[in-house]
Order: sequence, then structure tokens, then C-alpha cells
Amino acid sequence: MNTENFTLTPDDAAAPARTASALNSAPSSNADPDGTACAAVCPLARIPAPVWKALLRRPFRKRHPFIFWLSLLVLVLIGLAVFSRDEDGRGLLSGGDRLALVTVRGPIMDVAPTLAWIRKIERNPQVKGVLLRVDSPGGGAAASQEVYDALARLAQKRPLAVSMGSMAASGGLMVSMAGGRIFANPSTVTGSIGVRMDIPQLQGLLGKIGVGQETLVTAPYKNAGSYLHPLSPEDRAYFEGVLKDMHEQFVDIVAKGRDIPRERAGQLASGKIFTGREALKLGLVDEMGGQDAALRWLAERTGVPAERKLLTKPKESSWLADSLKSWFGLDLSALATVSGLNASGSDWRTPVFLYQF
Repeated sequence: MNTENFTLTPDDAAAPARTASALNSAPSSNADPDGTACAAVCPLARIPAPVWKALLRRPFRKRHPFIFWLSLLVLVLIGLAVFSRDEDGRGLLSGGDRLALVTVRGPIMDVAPTLAWIRKIERNPQVKGVLLRVDSPGGGAAASQEVYDALARLAQKRPLAVSMGSMAASGGLMVSMAGGRIFANPSTVTGSIGVRMDIPQLQGLLGKIGVGQETLVTAPYKNAGSYLHPLSPEDRAYFEGVLKDMHEQFVDIVAKGRDIPRERAGQLASGKIFTGREALKLGLVDEMGGQDAALRWLAERTGVPAERKLLTKPKESSWLADSLKSWFGLDLSALATVSGLNASGSDWRTPVFLYQF
């Protein structure tokens, strides 16, 4: 073994002594009874004992199982009652058969909300019968037919009773024809079977203030019914043909709805209005009575108690509209009707066909 590179120096000789001294000076476990040296090395040792006690205690559901599961059950039931509702706003826990209410009130113009509600009723298996409440002078020809068609489809699946209010004339009478049983008050205004066309005429006024308009067309009847000139004989004959066809459609609906000969329905289609008592004699209604009488008839047909609350369409209104109507008696929907829109919701310059009294 070569010993040339291993020369012992004084420092090397003293190294064993320093090592022994360091080992003797190291703290022993008995020298640190409080564990302060361990706390400096282990972070978990710094957590106070009460915290460890709280973390390691048994969970509440094991210490008080009865209270835990009872509380959980109550919360689940409350959640079902409050949040688990169908598209009609009914809770899942409110079972039972129901009677539904469809209301046709005022001019028949924008019928989209009414049609949507009828479709919801049609899809609801818990609805066993329908009460149609009509208080309307009629409205747009196509709009009235849309509502009638939807109600007629519904009446094929469920009993439908009609309760006429103060007025169910023209288009209001048309939608009533879908009912299996029609009730009216003695003073109800109904009838007015026919169709009307309104064409504004402003050429005289515009001529006085020096305002005019020229219109170019590519077809002879494209500008028929313009508010800038009176009807020509050809235009009048053209529109009379359109009105006659709409009139015949109305007569067909009355004949079908009342199950009477078409000739008899045509005789009633003179445009005259009738009281409820006259309509009963003429066969346009079945019975004198109000909404309660119609409900009793439905209850007999469906077995659903007449006293049970009706399923109604959710209210669609805003805070502003409700406040204006409550404080000042202002109806925003009515204001919209008279502020430049005709009964069909179109521009006032456009001719409009009406099943309206």
C-alpha cells in the first residue's frame, strides 16, 4: 500500500475528538420533555390539541342519527314542494285531477299566449275538463279561427264547457263553437255572425294639406284597398269575393259547432246581435247560466269536484304595468291597441278583415 499521499496533520488528529464532543453535546429525548425540539422539526406538532380533538370527533350523523336523518327528510320534502314544479307552475306533490280554465277576453288579436296555454293543457294528463270563459267582441279573422281550431282539437280529447260573459259576439261566438255545452246569461250579447273589412280613406285630408303619394305596382290588384284613393268597381268586387269566402267559413263553423243544417246557420248569419235569451231560442247556446253552471256540468262529466281550484294560466305582467293599472287605471295593452294599431295588430294603413262586432 502506498502511503506517500496520506500524511497525518494536527487537524486530522483532532477530528475524532471533535466528533465525540459533538455527539456528547447532542440533546437526548430525556433532555427535551416538552417536545419543543420536535415541534421545530414537525409542523403537525404545532396544531393545538383542541383542534385535533375537534377534527377527530365522531360526525354528527353518527352521534345523533335520528335527528340527522329526520332533518334531511324535511329538507328534501321542502325542496320538492318549492323547486320541483312542472311547466304549468304546479308542484309534484299536488296530485289529483283538475279542471283547467281558458279565458278569451277583449279583442282577439295576439293569440300566441292563449294558443300556448291550450297546448299545455292538452299535454297535461291531470286535466280532465276545460272551462272556456269568453268575454270578447271578436277580432281578427285569422286570429279567431286559430283559437277556434286549437279549442276544437282540445274538445276532441276532453269535455269543454263554454261560459259566455257580457259579450261573445262575432269572433267571440266563433271560438265558443268549439264547446260541447254553451252557457250564456240572459243579457249576454252574442251573434254578429259575419265578417267586416275596414279600409281607411285619407285622400281628402291629405289633399287639403298638400301631401300625396304615388305607388307603382306590377299587378292590377296589388294596390287595391289603398287609403289614398276610393275603391274602384273592380277592387270592390274583388274584396267582396274575399269577404264572401270568409263569411262562408264562419257559417260552416257555426253549422258544425251547433250541429244544425248549414242552411239554418246561413239564416242566422245576418250580422245581427242577439241576447243570450234570444240565442237560446235560436239554438246558438244550450242553457242559461253563468260560470258556476258550466263548472257543475263539467264536474258531472269528469268526476272532478266543481269546488276544486281551477288550473289557470300563469300571470304574465310586469311590475310597471301592474303599478300603472293599480295607481292610475292605465292599461298598457289597451293603450297599445289605440295608439296606431288596428285589431289585427298591423299598421293602420293596411286593410283588415274582422270577425268583430
